[in-house]
Amino acid sequence: MITVAEINIAPVKSMALVPLQSVNLDLGGIQDDRRFYLVNQHGRLLTRRQVGKLAQLATSWDAEAERLTIRFPDGSVLEGNPELDRPVWTIVWGRRVRGRALQGDWMRAISEFCGQPAMLMMSDLPCQVFDEFPVSVLSRASVERLSAEMGMSDDQCLATDRFRPTLLLDGCEAHEEDGWMNHTLAVGDAVVRILAPDPRCAIVDQDPITGETDAEVVRSILGYRPNALAGYFGVYGIVEKPGQVSVGDTVAVT
Repeated sequence: MITVAEINIAPVKSMALVPLQSVNLDLGGIQDDRRFYLVNQHGRLLTRRQVGKLAQLATSWDAEAERLTIRFPDGSVLEGNPELDRPVWTIVWGRRVRGRALQGDWMRAISEFCGQPAMLMMSDLPCQVFDEFPVSVLSRASVERLSAEMGMSDDQCLATDRFRPTLLLDGCEAHEEDGWMNHTLAVGDAVVRILAPDPRCAIVDQDPITGETDAEVVRSILGYRPNALAGYFGVYGIVEKPGQVSVGDTVAVT
């Protein structure tokens, strides 16, 4: 039986994941997932590819109260109702996304932490700052298989949050998700259609807590799953039917 083992979001793209017990999957994805994001001085997306230590920043976003919290590794905390600048167009993976920069201490603190000019943006609309598709799905068995291929024992297994899945599943065979292309997953009250494999980049080579590069994960994926285009690992999907999803829900593949 396939079940939901984890649900993860990142209120600020590239910062630490926030695990949830239950969430509403809307047609565009999860409303609070990646509602905030960083851009450089040229308005281009800034992620852990350029600043790995963004993984060290813990965040929370209370949409009802419109209150954002960012905790820095030195113990300092930024918290409050963001004051937003005028709307501007920014570039997110080739897409134009309209957002507003957070003013005041937010910009100063983030730029200082990144070691370069950076703006923390809030997208004008939710569910816009995704990579290729809004929902990523991965099985724990696939992570265990990759760990074994890398010569790790069971107690050394790669942390699943290294791969930042929206939904982590238990009860699957390793890479069983590869066979779900254009199939649907009935999970909780929602239905997700799987559309594409997930191409992995150098971020999965980074420790998910420190952001420091500590393993050749992409190279290891390609070592036993060779592909001329990318190191595919896990799958992407869209929400066809919105609904509530909780940890422990069963997943039916159709």
